[in-house]
Amino acid sequence: SQTTGLRCVLALVLVMDSSALSANIGWTETARNTANRLTSSVRSKLDAAGALNVDRPIKIKAERLDTNAEKHFTPNTPPKSNVVTKIVHFQRHAQGYHNLLGDMHRELNLPIDFESSDPSKNPFVRPEIVDSPLTETGRQQSQARREQASMLSPEVVIVSPLCRTIQTALISFADHRSDMIPWIAHEGCREELGLLLCNKRRPLSHTEADFPSIDFSLIESEEDILFNHKKRESPIDKSERAYKFLTEFIRCRPEQEIAVITHSAWLFNMCNAVIDCGGDEDLTSWFLTSEIRSVHLTFEE
Repeated sequence: SQTTGLRCVLALVLVMDSSALSANIGWTETARNTANRLTSSVRSKLDAAGALNVDRPIKIKAERLDTNAEKHFTPNTPPKSNVVTKIVHFQRHAQGYHNLLGDMHRELNLPIDFESSDPSKNPFVRPEIVDSPLTETGRQQSQARREQASMLSPEVVIVSPLCRTIQTALISFADHRSDMIPWIAHEGCREELGLLLCNKRRPLSHTEADFPSIDFSLIESEEDILFNHKKRESPIDKSERAYKFLTEFIRCRPEQEIAVITHSAWLFNMCNAVIDCGGDEDLTSWFLTSEIRSVHLTFEE
């Protein structure tokens, strides 16, 4: 029965968490298979929703960077007055408790109905995982990314105001914590809004108390007024939010090199429905937990 299955989920939590810790980066076979499946299924949903190939006033192109190279990629074309370029290091947060719960269900072949508000059908609406924090595996994944992040040179670190992204950033980008580098929370790079309580922000004062080193001045409300308890954010609305974040915030920042620590569905929407990645599957595929991808972004009006 489903009740028995849920009991098995809880019984397997510690076992599976220990198994994940034994892996080099904490990416289980279940997690990799899920990423491959989501790459295909979510892209199809974006297409069906009319979110792909939308014409927008500012064109955004991405080219993958080799962060091991001695110098960052420099475009060969001469600068134009209507073109802005940025180097952006995008990181998906490491494993949160909601990710672990989802993996448990998949390991036991329990179906997940992402549109349901019934916790027995959709574990992501359970009230216990509001603003889900990192698991121990997530902390170790973040630590495993620290060396890679230390070789980057962000002039500003932008984080989603959810707990798991801030925790990931503080661990992975620990070598970039200084008075010279602003750390700023922004609602524009939050995960998909609505229904799934793991994506609901806690009251701002609670998060500020937990993370006093982060600048939350751009967050406009104490309560999460963006979250809709009845339905999930549509693919088109999510794409528009990502487009606005990139064109009205990232493009206008004075810094040339930026780190953005955010979420998987937001990143997938951005890379497939907002940015022209030139067909590079290494950019458009689903991000694994804690994964960092560096790109050269070109904004052209």
